[in-house]
Amino acid sequence: MNEEILEGGLRQGAGHAEQVIGDAVGDLGLSLHGRVQELAGKVQSAYGQAKDQAAGTIGGFDAFVTERPYLTAAIAAGVGVALGFMFGAGRPKIIVVRPAAPRA
Repeated sequence: MNEEILEGGLRQGAGHAEQVIGDAVGDLGLSLHGRVQELAGKVQSAYGQAKDQAAGTIGGFDAFVTERPYLTAAIAAGVGVALGFMFGAGRPKIIVVRPAAPRA
């Protein structure tokens, strides 16, 4: 588990408590600040989860490349050829071949 997730959860809980206290006391500023802190905690937790998931995905990709380098190269070449055909299709291909100038 990432420290961003833990910090986000703590921030979210503290923000919720601050919001409840602000609502109970009738302090609109304290209540709004609590809501903002709660939202910031949710965003921080989501960032931590995304960071963990990305690290796992990259680790899996790295293992695949290390175990199967030739297959990885073949896949990359195939993607390159496919992109070349996709972006090159639809344009007219004109090749002009001129005879060489006669030598004297």
